[in-house]
Formats: sequence, C-alpha cells, structure tokens
Amino acid sequence: MSQFEENLKQLPKAEEVVLLRLFNEKDQLLSLIPNVAGKNAALRVFNKIAGERGLIDSDSAKEGLQWFGEYVSKAEAHPGRHKKLELLMNLKPGQNFRVEKITSDHKNLLQNISDRKASAEETEAFIEMLDQGQVRAAEKVSDVWEPQTYTIDGVLNYFGTHPNVMMENGYYDKIPLKTQNYTEEMFEKGGVRYAPGSMVRKGAFIGPQTVVMNLAFVNIGAHIAGKGCMIDGGARVASCAQIGENVKFGAGSGIEGILEPAGRLASIVEDHVKIGAMCEVAGIIGEGSVIASGVVMASGKKIYDEDTGDLVSPMECKVGDQTFLLPVIPPYRLAVGGSLPSDKGKHHTDAVILKSGDLRDSVTMRHFAKQGILYS
Repeated sequence: MSQFEENLKQLPKAEEVVLLRLFNEKDQLLSLIPNVAGKNAALRVFNKIAGERGLIDSDSAKEGLQWFGEYVSKAEAHPGRHKKLELLMNLKPGQNFRVEKITSDHKNLLQNISDRKASAEETEAFIEMLDQGQVRAAEKVSDVWEPQTYTIDGVLNYFGTHPNVMMENGYYDKIPLKTQNYTEEMFEKGGVRYAPGSMVRKGAFIGPQTVVMNLAFVNIGAHIAGKGCMIDGGARVASCAQIGENVKFGAGSGIEGILEPAGRLASIVEDHVKIGAMCEVAGIIGEGSVIASGVVMASGKKIYDEDTGDLVSPMECKVGDQTFLLPVIPPYRLAVGGSLPSDKGKHHTDAVILKSGDLRDSVTMRHFAKQGILYS
C-alpha cells in the first residue's frame, strides 16, 4: 500500500461533498474536483486543507502536500502531469486559493449519478443543482473548456427514474417547467423576465438580468449566465448549451445541444457575443464575436479566416474511440455566411467567413457598421 493510501485513512470522508472549485485571487477557476471515482481521494485532501475557512494559503499548502506522499516527487519529476499538486507546490507566500464547496444531503451523490444508479430522489436533487447553477455541463478551467460528464449522466439518470406524468397546462412529460410553481416573490428574486409563451424546463439555469422572449425555449442542462442576456423570440437553447454574460441571441436562432455521449463538450457561447436572427450555431463561439443573421455552423463545415487566408481548425473532443470536431469562432471576430470554391473549382461549398479585422478596433467597427452587416 502506498504512503498516500496510508495517509488517506487518517482523513475524514467527504461523502456529502459533491465537488470543489479552486479559484485564484482574480476569481479565475483553476481546478475543479468532482467527488467521483479516481478523484475522490484528492477531493478529501483538498477539503481537509481548505477547512472551514474555504481558503488555502502557502502554509496550509505545504502541510497538505505531506498527505500526498510519493505523489509529490512524481509531480516534481513529471511537470504538467499532476496539475492539482502543482497548484499547491507553486503557491507563494501571500497568495491563496478560494475553495468553493458544493454539498448535498444525499451521500456520494455524484458517484451514484456517474454510475447511473441514483434513485429518483437523488436525481431530483441533482437536477435542482443544475437548476440553481451549482453544477454545469461544461466549465472553463484555466482558460480551457472542459466537459463535466456527470451532468449528462445526471440528466439521463433522471429520465430513467421518472415516467411521463400529466402536468399543468396539459403537458405530458418527465420534466416540469422551471417556473411551474413560482410565486411573484420567486420571480422578483430570480431577476429574470419571462415573456408570455416562453418555455424553460427545470434543470436549466437562468442568471439574473436575463430576458427570455416570447416562444423562446431553454432545455434542461442549459446554463445562461445573465447580466444583460437576451434570448429573443422563437430562439432555442438546447440541452446543456452554455451561454455567457451579456449575450444577444437573435430571434429564431438555435444552438446545438448534447445528451450523449457523456464526455462530449457542449456548445458554448462566451461572454459579450451577438448572434443574429435565424442562425444555427454549434461548437465554441469566442468572447465578443458577432455572428451575422442566417449563419449556420456545423461539424465539418469550413470556417475561413480572411486575416490569415487559412481555415480555422476545429477543436477535437475525444470520447472513447470517437472523435468529435467542434467548429470554433475565435474571439472578437465577425462571422458571415459565404462559400468557398472546391479544390477543382467546379462548384462552391457553403462556409462561414471570418471578416478581416478585430471588433475591439474602432476603425474595424465603423467599417462593418457602414456595410450594414453588424447585428444590432
């Protein structure tokens, strides 16, 4: 038995902890540790180090490293392969990590969810966490979007433990509407405007200062950060899609959802993006970008960059022996519909064109405004 395993026997169990998030002093998410097989040992150590204060400083980090035994020397010998340990090893005097702890009254909730053995009551508790934004289908960790597979497991586990039932207003479904039992006080506290005819399913998080317009639909697992978000009339935010702050999502537009396989990265729209009307988007749309009306993004569709004269490589997402190619729009670019000639020049293929220029540049903005192709 390793020294780490021996040390672990002295640590209290953390069955009520669902996950830990570690933030730096700039409130950037540096690491996320879910309480699932293969990661629950590290979670117990970090939970112990953080203590009741929810902070890790350089002194407590040094103390915590002792619990990891021989893994510290492995981290020193193989930089980059033990990222959580390296966070502790590189913490300097005066610095600290803020630790956010998500807990549940249901013991080992995330492990049961991941094994798809959770009871109906456990899955309901998990869907409530999704609904409140405590867990997400994808999170940006150290500036890299990472899928959180337990979210897909939780949604599918819920479907498997709940039959269709008769609901208010004549619906026959497994998932109630998010606002089905809302009171006026709950609407006011949530800070979201739900226009008549909008539909948001339970398990979708809608952040304050969001407007969900008439006939818009938001599915389970979706996460809308708020702070100036507009989901316009007839728009569709599909299952597990992630929408950032201050996003304008145009009328009739849709974003691709995922439910299987667990481990595939959800579609993501980062902060301050504007999406025109009647678009279909997928993959990752970088911060501050503008998608002109009618643009269609899909796996395998070419994205041409006028600045470089090259195609933008898709992001690879591997799940087992499957590889998914996710289209990417870089930050602060204007994307319009267009076409590219075939290799033999006999026909043109539908494509997404990134217009030359950075939207943070005032000259570029004035040029696009004059052309009339910016979403307003």
